[in-house]
Amino acid sequence: MSDDTPISKEPKNSDALRNAISLTCHRLQENFFMPYDSPQSHLARAQLAELRKSSSLNIMDNPLALGKVLFIMRGDFVEKLAGKTDQPSPSEQAAFAALTLFGLHMQSATKPMHTAEISFARACGRLYATGTSDSIKSRVDAMLLARDEKSRLLQIRSLVSLLRSKELPCDYGKLASDLRALMNPKRRPGVQLRWGRDFANGSFQTESISETKTSDNLER
Repeated sequence: MSDDTPISKEPKNSDALRNAISLTCHRLQENFFMPYDSPQSHLARAQLAELRKSSSLNIMDNPLALGKVLFIMRGDFVEKLAGKTDQPSPSEQAAFAALTLFGLHMQSATKPMHTAEISFARACGRLYATGTSDSIKSRVDAMLLARDEKSRLLQIRSLVSLLRSKELPCDYGKLASDLRALMNPKRRPGVQLRWGRDFANGSFQTESISETKTSDNLER
């Protein structure tokens, strides 16, 4: 990636969790793509590697891993959303999941993998439209129907690995906000509905763009 590749500024959001994750991802990827021998790039690469190593850990069994994630957070997260008890708060669980998945997504990246423009489910729809794997739809279905966080995150992790292979970015701030909402039984159906809709829209729009390009090429 060239040094002059534009990296968009992140808009502020009223959701403190979404804002904190977005700011953190933006800073990490911006520093990641600075000159390789710069202190900022070295630090970002080390932090992303640490996040990546924690992507399969359960924070209930690895409290130090949560501490490392909180240490690199930006925004008002620590002041507003950090837990006050001996158990991780829903916001802490969601932040840990989103940032460690982002670390996985950024492995060997040649462009930013966090963007405020594309939701996670929509990115999965775009992935499905590429025909990369016959299992994508079944993985998305399993993710939507998962009855516990462990099963859901297992499917999300596998999808992030596939998104990484195609360098398809997504909004990690929104993903964190949605992961927190999914922990609430009353809010879960709404998130599942929106994710299913975003997946379908991402697939259809990508196919439509592809068909338009094919038609244009045939007419030339």
